[in-house]
Amino acid sequence: DESMHPAAQRLPTKLNKMLEDPDLSGIVVWRPHGRSWRIVNRDNFISKALPLYFQHSNFTSFVRLVNAWGFRRVTSGDDNDSYYHEVSDDKIFLATLCITCFWMIALLDF
Repeated sequence: DESMHPAAQRLPTKLNKMLEDPDLSGIVVWRPHGRSWRIVNRDNFISKALPLYFQHSNFTSFVRLVNAWGFRRVTSGDDNDSYYHEVSDDKIFLATLCITCFWMIALLDF
């Protein structure tokens, strides 16, 4: 029960749920390699994904939150405008490793 574990509702968990949501598959997606994610339809992201997962529709606030958690935007190449997170020791925030969400939460809770 996530209501008993407030940390479970932190950004990494919300991002993972959002990226796995089939209703948002044309709005926000994992890159094929699974090391970064991209918002492919900003207008729909603001009007649908943000209110559903973050209870607001302020894109600037979302970007600040993403940056505060250590995600970085790719600014060139095939992954331009996608976001990635290097956890530590070159471990990448991968789509297939949901456990990373909880590891990141533990780091920030110290």
